[in-house]
Amino acid sequence: MTARSTRSRHADGLRRILSWQWRFHPLAFAAGLAMSFVPAIAGITLLGLSGWFITAAALAGLTGVFLNVMIPSALIRGLALARTFGRYGERLVTHDATFRFLADLRCRIFSGQAREAGSGRVWRSAGLLGRLTADVAALDGVYLRLAVPTVVAAGVGAVVILACALLSPSLALGPLFALVATATVASGLVRHRKSADGRRLEAAQEALRVRTVDLVAGRRELAVYGGLDARRAAILAADARMGDAEAALQARIVRANVWAGFAAQAAVTLTLALALWLVASGDLDLPRAVAAVLLVLGLPEVLAGLIAGYSRIGLMARAADRATARAGSVETAPQEPFTLKAVMSASGEPAGGHDVLTLDGVTFAWPRAARPVLENASLQISAGEWVCIVGPSGSGKSTLASLASGLLGPLSGAVRLGGTDLAALGEAELRRRITVIGQRPALFNDTISANLRIADQTASDDRLWQALEAAALKDRIARQPEGLETVLGEGGLGLSGGEQRRLGLARAYLTTPDLFILDEMTEGLDAPTAALVLDRFTAFRGKAAVLMIAHKREEMARADRVVSVGALQGRV
Repeated sequence: MTARSTRSRHADGLRRILSWQWRFHPLAFAAGLAMSFVPAIAGITLLGLSGWFITAAALAGLTGVFLNVMIPSALIRGLALARTFGRYGERLVTHDATFRFLADLRCRIFSGQAREAGSGRVWRSAGLLGRLTADVAALDGVYLRLAVPTVVAAGVGAVVILACALLSPSLALGPLFALVATATVASGLVRHRKSADGRRLEAAQEALRVRTVDLVAGRRELAVYGGLDARRAAILAADARMGDAEAALQARIVRANVWAGFAAQAAVTLTLALALWLVASGDLDLPRAVAAVLLVLGLPEVLAGLIAGYSRIGLMARAADRATARAGSVETAPQEPFTLKAVMSASGEPAGGHDVLTLDGVTFAWPRAARPVLENASLQISAGEWVCIVGPSGSGKSTLASLASGLLGPLSGAVRLGGTDLAALGEAELRRRITVIGQRPALFNDTISANLRIADQTASDDRLWQALEAAALKDRIARQPEGLETVLGEGGLGLSGGEQRRLGLARAYLTTPDLFILDEMTEGLDAPTAALVLDRFTAFRGKAAVLMIAHKREEMARADRVVSVGALQGRV
């Protein structure tokens, strides 16, 4: 790839972010730019007018010439108020527009990343999450620190040049020099945005983040096997590299500010010299000369925001490239539309047979809640039937599962198992007839056999091995020197996330219930592991009925019926 094409690609990323933000809310985008002019124009005008007024008042006092002080005083007060309220309004409008856009962009980026494996690079989950989060955080500067300061600097610079030219054409040279010099410094920052310092900083930040997470998560094993010192050294090395990269970037920023400051002072000096020459030659009175000098003196404050923003353009450009690539996948590869109507049974009624689970007009609400989570919900599940419950987050799916398992009781209505109200069943019988498999099985700091026998204290070792085989975990445990007596750490430490999930399945396989309740059982598993878990469960469940809380297409495909939470309450 040529240097020109690389520059174009970086510029395209920034332009696309600005274009997306404009299309997201054109009025807020334009209002932010307009409001940004108010404090800048008011501040510079206030400085010039104050200088003119003080000088004119002093000369009037010395010469006895009449000076109307009411109008300038009123203008100064008005400009001071405009500068204060304009600054507040500018912050309010620009930041609100940016944060609303970033909230939408964050959803697009994460949706795109969830549907694709990435752009060819293999990321660790911690590294990927950190990079996505850092990229979105960096993109708030595209509008706030690039677009707004650029437009304001150009607009205010043009106003100051015009004002000085109206006083005397030669006075326009000072602000014109300041504007051109600042633009030159900013252009140099743009040309150096591809420097290796920015890439080294990002790599060091990523390494520091991931290594620190690894140290915290694996501190027990590292302490046992003597790896703490090496891990600590790796973290310190990443921190040192990050410090070096930040120092190099900061040095460039300092140099840019020095050159910009030198140019600003040179512009003020030039304007002062020209003003004194014009006053001496009688072509300009002293109050107007002072006003011109102070107008140019206030210009660097506006131009400084331009340098501060462009100093970080390299980081913003790389973040914009990655963000637009990931978010772009949402636009170019939308997911195939999916509707419940395509998978729900035509009648929406049970397939037949006696009812294993019945919810009859169930209503449930949390204490002091504004409205019920479930209201007048009814459902019947027949023997051997597999029913999927779907609905948006917060619609009451997990609450429904808790009610069906007897972990919660309804405010009104009835929940029956085999025709008997759950409240009338003893706890031991209820747990024997209903098995709940959640997203994250509770595993304890104990042996594998002890974790399995929570489901059946009388289970023999042979049954434990059979359950592990059904969960596709037998070979993994058999490779351990102590087999079933292998001790797990807290929360199942020592097994991967998928292995922990399968150990929870093996524990469930030691039961023979009338009803399985699956609460997003494959959440967080990769596609092959999720398919394996579903296959093993389908083969094992036998004639037991299944109530599954699901949102994945693969889970719904296993079901006999798919019912929305709203339909249970008569809302669909």
